[in-house]
Amino acid sequence: MRYEATLEEWRELYEAAIKIKEMKPWEKLWDMDLITIMPDKESEPTICSIMGKGGNFCGIGAYIGLEAIHNFFLLSQSEEMPPNQSVRYQKCILCNYGNREELTQDEYEIIKKLGYKFRGKNNWIYFKVYDPIYMPFMPDKSEVIKMTEILKQLYFALEELNDGLKVNFEDGNTLLRMFDKENNTWINKEMPVFMPEIEYKVPTLDDEVLIKRLKSKKPNKAILNLDIAYLNSVINDKKYDKPLAMRLCILSDIKNGMVLQQHVMVPEDDEINVIFNVVISYILKMGIPKTIYVRDKYMYCIIKDLCQKVGIELKISQQLPAVDFFVESFNSFRF
Repeated sequence: MRYEATLEEWRELYEAAIKIKEMKPWEKLWDMDLITIMPDKESEPTICSIMGKGGNFCGIGAYIGLEAIHNFFLLSQSEEMPPNQSVRYQKCILCNYGNREELTQDEYEIIKKLGYKFRGKNNWIYFKVYDPIYMPFMPDKSEVIKMTEILKQLYFALEELNDGLKVNFEDGNTLLRMFDKENNTWINKEMPVFMPEIEYKVPTLDDEVLIKRLKSKKPNKAILNLDIAYLNSVINDKKYDKPLAMRLCILSDIKNGMVLQQHVMVPEDDEINVIFNVVISYILKMGIPKTIYVRDKYMYCIIKDLCQKVGIELKISQQLPAVDFFVESFNSFRF
């Protein structure tokens, strides 16, 4: 169930965003000069990326929690991945300082009700939530409140920088703003950027009868690409409170680009079961492939045990030619 923020909650968020805009932090900071907000030692941190120094776009990305921070660094390092597939790592709330034509009608109505009269380039403030499962959408009540608190603390952290606090961002350090419970005060200090590692579970295939059946299939020397690919399409379904990103679990042959197995993903799907079923169905019909290439460590860990038990070579590559060709063809045909 989605709950919308009240007008006063939106007003508080906009007031925080306007105060930061007046500081113009993108004139001094690059997007990898990160500010870390931590309400207390028990809470997961938030990192804030200030965008705008390198181009026309101005904004603040708030990456909340270990998974979102992990994905942020994966995104920053995914240079070989097709841009339309890097969205799988975008998990954040984004405060945009953009242009009037970028706003949806709902976003414009919020500004209108609040009585703001923004004018000109990079002066229109609006907010988007990025989640790999959904299309970018307006924040709900809890996200508005959360982003308000983040921007308030970010403002104070930026004030510290303006007042002379030195942080060596070039060496990979961050400005940490953390609440000290013992002294009931916020502290600001320089520290190394925290780059969390996510240990993905490796599901095991324990069905001995199925394993024996799979291993009995003949090798076929095929080289396959396996991915949950993102298509440039939207699924609008009243069952969900916001539009879904169209994701397709695809198994393709790298030699001829043929799609061998596919499954349209929805939020209630168990991704591990879907991926297992796609690979197992192929083996039962076509035999044991020589190699399967996957996009990242997440996919690698899901089918690692299955591949080991059946005797399939498993490799990681950010570029998956067979999958990427299908996605490009789909997007070109659709538009």
